[in-house]
Amino acid sequence: MAKKDLVEDPEVEEEIEEEEEEIDLGIDDDFDDDNVVSSRSAAKRKMMRFMGIIILITILLLIILFVITAMVPKVYEYESIEKILKDAAQSYFKDYPESLPQNEGSVVEIDSSNLVAAGKMKELSEYTKEGDVCTGTVQVEMVGKDYLYTPFLNCGENYSTIELYKKIIDQNNIVTAGYGLYSMNGSYVFRGENVDNYVKMDNNLWRIVKINSSNNIVLISDKGIGYGNTWDDRFNQNKAYEAGINQYSVSRIHDYLERIYKNPSKDQEDNEDILSANDKAKLVYFDLCVGKRSQQEEGKNNTSECSQKMKDQKFGLLTVSEYMNASLDPNCKTAVSKTCKNYNYLAKINDWWLITADKDDNSQVYRINHSGKIVSDSAANYSGVRPVVYLNSRVLYKGGKGTLKDPYNLQEITDKEKK
Repeated sequence: MAKKDLVEDPEVEEEIEEEEEEIDLGIDDDFDDDNVVSSRSAAKRKMMRFMGIIILITILLLIILFVITAMVPKVYEYESIEKILKDAAQSYFKDYPESLPQNEGSVVEIDSSNLVAAGKMKELSEYTKEGDVCTGTVQVEMVGKDYLYTPFLNCGENYSTIELYKKIIDQNNIVTAGYGLYSMNGSYVFRGENVDNYVKMDNNLWRIVKINSSNNIVLISDKGIGYGNTWDDRFNQNKAYEAGINQYSVSRIHDYLERIYKNPSKDQEDNEDILSANDKAKLVYFDLCVGKRSQQEEGKNNTSECSQKMKDQKFGLLTVSEYMNASLDPNCKTAVSKTCKNYNYLAKINDWWLITADKDDNSQVYRINHSGKIVSDSAANYSGVRPVVYLNSRVLYKGGKGTLKDPYNLQEITDKEKK
């Protein structure tokens, strides 16, 4: 068959076209695959370059931020500066313990400039905001076996450390009529039915009874503890049965309060654990008035109650005079005047013991009954307990208005260090 005839053969011509098509397709496929791979590689390289730029920019921004932060002095809250002062003083006196106060109640003061010179802190200007001109001191008081460190920061009108008692006895708070805080016999006493005298500590809510002549704050537990306790249930020779003996220093109620202070029950229903370690660090020892009083004796100045005292106490109970002073009723004149419950924030609807015993019967003790009246009752009976404590005058004010919803709060930086 001639070549021309072969090419012109329709079948042969179709086969040749198919082979040529397959060859063309094969070449095109290889070309497309190379393009895809090349495009993907280029995109990947472009993405990596982009990510590298992002990382580089981030690092540069962090470096710039770090430099700026290092150049701008850190500004501290005023309470934080007070803590710096206190910590610096504690560190200083660890190095120089011979400079600490040596006698009960004595105070040593150290200035911030001395703490700076000793390398215990920076200048105050390093901590404060621009424009603040501050001075700082730390007072160290010997309280029993502890040292109480109290920092004071004065930044003029911007801020000044203030003790709680100063906040309370501000002249704007003193009244001469109606409910409120009265100046009485060298003390400041809350009187009336609705008074803003709540203080919140770690474990319990308290009421301020008064600020005494030493500026210590007398507190009474708002709710009390336990279900009910006897004041005393010992055998009474005069009564010839277990009627109790109304001598507080050897009474069951005294023993109970001692145990509560040292080893309270953790049972929430008993509510004995009303003082945290931090709370106890803010208390001072006080002389407890344990004298007896007759039912018809008049007067509210603790004359009879304080005729006998127990020294160096941390827990106690309220006296008859202190309860009477809280009432604004002028007819509240004797221990058993029914009107003493009137206009009196202490007249709560429950029973609780007072510390004062009845002078005319050695088995009788005064308590507040369920209606708020003072009654003389058998020491062997059961009643609630509302402990009384004394806050150190150096305790610092943190905030609050003294109301039930917004009670006075104490700064936590004032604490004690063991000798």
